[in-house]
Amino acid sequence: MREYLRASEAAAELGITVASLYKLRKHDDPVKRLEPFNPSTYKGDGGFVYRREDVDRVKPSYVKEDLTVTKAAERIGRSTTFIHKLIRDRLLPYYEGIYRGKKTFFIRPADLEKFAASNPDSGKYDMIYDRKTGVFLYQSFQNGGKLARIVQIKRVNRRKKEIILQVGTDELINYEDALAAGWAPSLTISDRKPITSYGYARFDFPLPTASDSMIYGIIEELFKQVGPANIRITAGERVVVEVRKSVLVGIMPTSHPDLIDKLKLFLVQGEIVPKYDGTLIDTGLSPITFYVTGEKKAELLQRAAEAGKTLQEWIVETV
Repeated sequence: MREYLRASEAAAELGITVASLYKLRKHDDPVKRLEPFNPSTYKGDGGFVYRREDVDRVKPSYVKEDLTVTKAAERIGRSTTFIHKLIRDRLLPYYEGIYRGKKTFFIRPADLEKFAASNPDSGKYDMIYDRKTGVFLYQSFQNGGKLARIVQIKRVNRRKKEIILQVGTDELINYEDALAAGWAPSLTISDRKPITSYGYARFDFPLPTASDSMIYGIIEELFKQVGPANIRITAGERVVVEVRKSVLVGIMPTSHPDLIDKLKLFLVQGEIVPKYDGTLIDTGLSPITFYVTGEKKAELLQRAAEAGKTLQEWIVETV
């Protein structure tokens, strides 16, 4: 191990910038003070040089073995917001300390590893569409006559997504491996602007057992026509699909009778209305305006909040 370190190397050892390193010469605390070895000859030496033993002496003041929130997030591949939420909800042990002059949360690596092992999917969020790759839930892929479906899109953090395809009834492969193996999407979609009308029509489909199920085909058509910004999907033992008020252009009883029959069969809220240029999916909701006192409004809002619902949801269920 080298006995002397250049300024850039010493700064890297301490996890600080070179400018911050230079300031340590005048630190008020002698424990944190760091003097260069060559203060009188540094110009001829091409810059300050530091003894490794001096750097190692002050290192505990600047480098913590325990993890800051940022380091903890990096360690398990999550966001700092997620780590802060775990701390706030007291789901992850932590302690507070001073680090680089600031009060900071610290997590012991063993506690973080224990939590990550017990909660491997914690902090991951289900998505129905990934704009970066263009994939959407239940999108079909083909490879040499074989069919697969996107069955999972999870957001791990801002940069990372976990995308899984299902081949047949039980084979699962991740998206990157699927592309490398020659799988390609059968259908691609484009973003559409969010529809501003209130509410959703709701369809309650049984979970398909075959990749070529017509139900998957219906959901693909909805993504294509309506766009992911106007669709919500909840998947479990059944697949609940909610759709903003929109027109399926070119989908008419004469051209797509089976598709329209299935939409009507599994519709649980809203209306299916034939039009000259397609089929309207209507929410079936109508606006109503009424006036109450400010005091009554506050009371209604409070009661809705206590029920964990929006005012609209609470009133519809209560009336």
